[in-house]
Amino acid sequence: MNRPRELKMRYVPFALACMFTLVLSFDAVAQTTPSASSALSGRALRTQDRQVCTAQAVEKRIARVNRAEFVKKCMANRQGERRAAARALRKQDRQVCTKQAVQEGIARRNRAEFVRTCMATRQGERRATGR
Repeated sequence: MNRPRELKMRYVPFALACMFTLVLSFDAVAQTTPSASSALSGRALRTQDRQVCTAQAVEKRIARVNRAEFVKKCMANRQGERRAAARALRKQDRQVCTKQAVQEGIARRNRAEFVRTCMATRQGERRATGR
């Protein structure tokens, strides 16, 4: 008669461990799932650009024969704008980090490394906030 109760007591810690593992795994998945505000991948950006440019071509009533060329140019322009914005942000980060290095009195021979790490930190913060 005691045997079934002993078996039940033996499996309680195992069952608790399983539930704890499940809870932790759901929490880990929730943390690693990209949020809606995170940056899109290259493929997703191209897909989005294609959709927007195709919609513009239809809106502007561009003939189907000429639509592919229009979409191609439109997508190139959008990518160029993104790259220009990224360059401007890097330039702004470099200026801010250089100014910070001068204010902190970092020696000139160590300044390049300081600016490099400062820029990486700023870029990481920007990615974390989704901008």
